[in-house]
Amino acid sequence: MTKIFIYGIDGAPPELIFDRWKADLPNISALIENGIHARMESTIPPATNIAWNSMLSGQDASKIGVFAYTYKDNDGNTRLVSSNNIKTELIWDILGDKKRTISLFVPLSFPVRPINGMMVSGFLTPDIDSDCAYPKELKEKIKKLGSTDNFFDVTQGLAGHKSLDIDTLLKRTYEMSDMQTTLMKDLITSEDWDLFITVLIGTDRLQHMLWQHFDQTHRRFIKDSKHKDALKDYYIYLDKKLGEILNLLDDDTIIIVASDHGMARQEGKININNWLMQEGYLKLNKDIKEKTRFKFELIDKSSRAWATGAYHARIFVNKDLEDWQITLEEIENKLKLIPDDKGQQLNTKVFRKEDIYDDPDAEGCPDLTVYFDDLSWASNPDLGQEGLYSWETAVGADSAGHSRQGCFIIAGPGIKKGKLGVIDIRQIAPTLLRLLDQEIPKTIKHKPIEVT
Repeated sequence: MTKIFIYGIDGAPPELIFDRWKADLPNISALIENGIHARMESTIPPATNIAWNSMLSGQDASKIGVFAYTYKDNDGNTRLVSSNNIKTELIWDILGDKKRTISLFVPLSFPVRPINGMMVSGFLTPDIDSDCAYPKELKEKIKKLGSTDNFFDVTQGLAGHKSLDIDTLLKRTYEMSDMQTTLMKDLITSEDWDLFITVLIGTDRLQHMLWQHFDQTHRRFIKDSKHKDALKDYYIYLDKKLGEILNLLDDDTIIIVASDHGMARQEGKININNWLMQEGYLKLNKDIKEKTRFKFELIDKSSRAWATGAYHARIFVNKDLEDWQITLEEIENKLKLIPDDKGQQLNTKVFRKEDIYDDPDAEGCPDLTVYFDDLSWASNPDLGQEGLYSWETAVGADSAGHSRQGCFIIAGPGIKKGKLGVIDIRQIAPTLLRLLDQEIPKTIKHKPIEVT
């Protein structure tokens, strides 16, 4: 009977996995050589909490019901998203009582809920005393592994990794990964399962903060940094852990290594709400003089448009405007003319919601999604910084941002060998269902990948 094990490496770029560091990753390389690999087009936008849930549902952000890490509630207040915001069925819902699933650390799985199997929530989990494990007895296993302060993420709080010095970040990342992979190996051998899914967030945290230490093309490259090999060393560590896991799996297990998006150097940040204020579209209801995270509560009711979103920008146009459509088109055209800090034209891509989403009328759906210079420049929605350009947000700086393509590797009994072109992240869920001999719901529009 076929089983599937998914080793999720958050943000792993195909450029590193398939090319630059392939020779240093023997276990990943063996899977590549003995199976199928492909670049995987991520979601729009390529955000962690959206992309993993798209992979496990076959749906886009509008069907998932989540477009960001925060949303505006019915009272106009800014709230942190959770699993309660997800509106679509995920793979374990579709499988139901037919197949048993173990899900570890999948983003946006907090709070957990009962499934046919076991679940431990991901990096937005507040603490071990919350609804982070199903069944609850799993908490006792977690507590025995070490400090729970950095079990779910390197530090508590959204984007808290940006406030850590590099040595502390590395130490906490390895501690977190050791605990997570230990739990993983325990459950692989001690529990019955048909589908095992795990997502390791450490790569994302290190890539955001370490890119300028090893990428000589980075405009803020740190020459002779003592951390120049730190990211590569962590990938070697993850590959070694994968090897230990492969030794525990049955011969009938199909192995998938995948990432939700890639990563690329970041040239800088466009202070998008500063631009909207400068152009006369946005007005705040209070004077902001210090670095402040953007909140919906700060928008004056007379505003014509506002923006959220880190790495990419999400633009919302006031629907009460009589000239709503004209304003939308005006902003869209102006965005494409924003230059970099040296006056050079950017290759900016602007997506209208009706062109990229199955349900453009979904609550919280942005009117425009913007990739400044195709994501090599990030968007900074935060307030209190002067001018159009900055190198950090209100929570700190990073040197890399999310890129459009992740990686996909599959190997095991019955799987063909070879290299595919670019696949879509929404093809993974129907592929899993087909491999497990389960019916694919009609709500999933994308076809499975031909892997057998």
